[in-house]
Amino acid sequence: MDKTRTVIIAFVVILLIAAGAFAYISANSHNTKIDVLSNETLKNGASVRIMLTDEYRNAYPGEIVYIKILDESGWAHKYEDKTDDMGEGSVELQGFDNGNYTLHCNFNGTMFNKPSHSLTNLNINDGLG
Repeated sequence: MDKTRTVIIAFVVILLIAAGAFAYISANSHNTKIDVLSNETLKNGASVRIMLTDEYRNAYPGEIVYIKILDESGWAHKYEDKTDDMGEGSVELQGFDNGNYTLHCNFNGTMFNKPSHSLTNLNINDGLG
């Protein structure tokens, strides 16, 4: 009977610690936001610039942001970029045809930072017919 009681007490203690950890992380996690800093119309050779911040505009340096540029047919150009000390990242546009694209940015989050997704229209126009 002592062994069963010890196991039950250990289980309850572990459950309370897990619930406390979950509550602490939930209470201290921040919403994140990905802003596109670039113009909506760009040329080949220009860079798409993004910034990862929290709800209070604090930058998140050293975080991975996944960038996907989709053309009108659904073809995806995928990139992975690490934010700099100011929370900014960029991808250089090379070899794109003139046209409309959709820019998807994803941050998967961390223990204390919630995931974020951004969707922006992008037009690439080199000024050539």
